Amino acid sequence: MTQAPYSIHPSVKQLLSSDSLAEAQVLVGNELLDRQVSQVVSSIGAEPRPGSLVVTRSDVLSKIELSALSQLSALVIVKSIADFSSGSGGSGGAVAAQGSAPVALPTPAPVLAPSLIDAAMKRLIKRCQEEQVALIVVPGYGDPLQVIEDFRSVFLLELKLSSARLYSAMLSIVLEEGLDGLIETVSGWLNRPLVVETAEFKVLAARNMGATPVSQQKNLEEEGQAALRTHQKSKEAIVPGSNRHFESSADINMVPFSFGRRLVFPVPLGDLIAGYVSVMIRPQDDVAALSEYMHPLTLACKVDFSHRLKDSPTFSVTQKTLLKDLLSGRTLSAADQERLDRHFGFDLCEGFLVFAVSASFAEDPNVPATHHSVAYPDDTYISCEAEGMRAFVIPYKEKSPEPWLPQAETLNARIKALNPGIKVRLGAGRVVITALDLPDAYGEARQALVIGSMIDAEGEFLLGYAELGFKRLLYLIIDHPESDRFLEENLSPLEAYDEEWESELVDTLRVYVEHGANLNSTARSLFIHRHTLRYRLEQIADILKVDIDSQEVLLNLQIAYLIRDMKSGLKKRS
Repeated sequence: MTQAPYSIHPSVKQLLSSDSLAEAQVLVGNELLDRQVSQVVSSIGAEPRPGSLVVTRSDVLSKIELSALSQLSALVIVKSIADFSSGSGGSGGAVAAQGSAPVALPTPAPVLAPSLIDAAMKRLIKRCQEEQVALIVVPGYGDPLQVIEDFRSVFLLELKLSSARLYSAMLSIVLEEGLDGLIETVSGWLNRPLVVETAEFKVLAARNMGATPVSQQKNLEEEGQAALRTHQKSKEAIVPGSNRHFESSADINMVPFSFGRRLVFPVPLGDLIAGYVSVMIRPQDDVAALSEYMHPLTLACKVDFSHRLKDSPTFSVTQKTLLKDLLSGRTLSAADQERLDRHFGFDLCEGFLVFAVSASFAEDPNVPATHHSVAYPDDTYISCEAEGMRAFVIPYKEKSPEPWLPQAETLNARIKALNPGIKVRLGAGRVVITALDLPDAYGEARQALVIGSMIDAEGEFLLGYAELGFKRLLYLIIDHPESDRFLEENLSPLEAYDEEWESELVDTLRVYVEHGANLNSTARSLFIHRHTLRYRLEQIADILKVDIDSQEVLLNLQIAYLIRDMKSGLKKRS
C-alpha cells in the first residue's frame, strides 16, 4: 500500500507539545509517543476505537477496561496538583518507572511524588508496559475535567490542520492530474476500491469499482436529497445568510450512506447533489477513520465538479430551478435571490414581461408538446418549464417598456422557426417593475393562456391579460353552480329548440351578438336576407321570452356565450 504524504491523525507527541499540556509526565512508553490518536475520550469502555487516547481521573481499571488497554494509543491519568512536587533544574523530573526514561521538558514542571505511586499505580504501570501502551500523568489545577477538554481541544485543532493539509494535497493532485489521477492515488493510500459518479450515476473516475447498482440508485437519491436539506440548514446555522453555492470547502460535511459494501459520500453543489464518491468497505473497517480521508477527497472532487458544471450548459439547471421556484411564488433566500439576479442580469433591468407558452404540433393539436420534443430559443430568452407549460421572462433595460404584443410576435416566430408545423398559444402578463413581482406577472400570463385555451382550445392565439376584460372575472366563477344556472336561463331553451327542429337559432344569435346587434353586417356574415334574419330574431325573442333589442339582454347573451365557450374548452382540456 502506498502511504499518504502524512497521517490525518495527530500523534501523542504532537498533543503533548501543546503549551496547555506541557506539564504532562510520561511514566511508561517514551518510545510509543509517535502513535496516532484517533479520538480523545474520558473512558475506555469494552470495545474502544483503536488509537483512542483516554483521559481519566482514576488509576484503578476494571477487568474489562484492562482487557481493552492494548487498543489505546495512550492512557492519561489526571492527578491533583497536591500529588506533585516541584521540579528542579532545567528539565522536568518525570518519574521513570521500571526503566522508563523521563521526557525532557523545556521548563521546570511538577513531578509526581514517588510516595504516591501506590500499589494500584504500580500495577497499572506494569500492565501498560506489558500491553505497550503509553501511560501519562497530568496535574489537574482546580477542575480535572478541564484537562480532558484541553486534550480534546488540542486534538481537534491538530486534526483540522491535518485535514486541511490532506485536502490541499488532494486538490493539487486533482488540478494537475484530474479525477483519474486523484482516485488512483487515494485508492493506493487507502488500499480500497473507489469510484466517482455524476448525479445521473455516470462514472467519471474509478479504481477497481463500478457505478452504483441500479437497484440502489433511487434510495441513494432520496437519502442524498434529505441529507442535503439537513446539510444546508446546518451551514446556515453556522453562518447565517452565507452563500453556500460556490464554496469549494465546508466547515461541516454531509453524512455518508452505507449501501451494502459501499460507503457513499454525496458531493453537494448549491441546491443540488452534483455526484457521489464511493469507497468499498469491509465489515471490520473503522468507518470514522476512513471518513477522515474521504471527506477531504469529496471536497477535492467537488472542485472538479464545479469546474465541469460551470463549463457545461447543465450548470444553468440550478438557475432555472430557482427561476421556476420564484415564478411559482416560493420564497427564496437572500443568497438565492442575489444569485438569480446576478446570473440573469435581473438587477440591471427596468422591468419585465412574462409569457406563458403552450405548444402542440398540427398533426395532433390535442396533445401538448413537451420540452423534450419542442426546441425553444434558450440562446436568447430566459425560460423554464412550469406547470406543464413554458414560462418566458422578457427583461427590458429602458425606462419606457416595450408593448407586449411585438415581443410576443417575435417569440412566436422564433419558436415556429425552430419547430416547423407547430402551433403556439401564448398568454402575456402585465408589465412589472421588479423581480419580486415576477410571480404576479406569471400568474397573469398563465391565466391568460388558460382562458385563451378555454375559449379556443384548438387554435392559436397571443393573448394579453390586460386585454381579457371581464373574461378574467368569468374565469374566477366558471366552476360556480350559478354560472350553470345563468347559462341555462339564457341559452338552454334555444339549444333545445334547435335540437328538436334542427334549426340554427343558437348560431344566428351568436353572430348577431358578436356584430353588436347590427342587422346588415349579421345578415351578410350569415349569407341570408335581412328579412330572414329579422324573422329568426323574432323566433329567438319568443322562445327566450326577452326583448332582443335590449342592451341588458344583449350583454347577458354575450356573457352566456362566453361561459358556454369556456366550459366547452375546459372539458376539452380535461
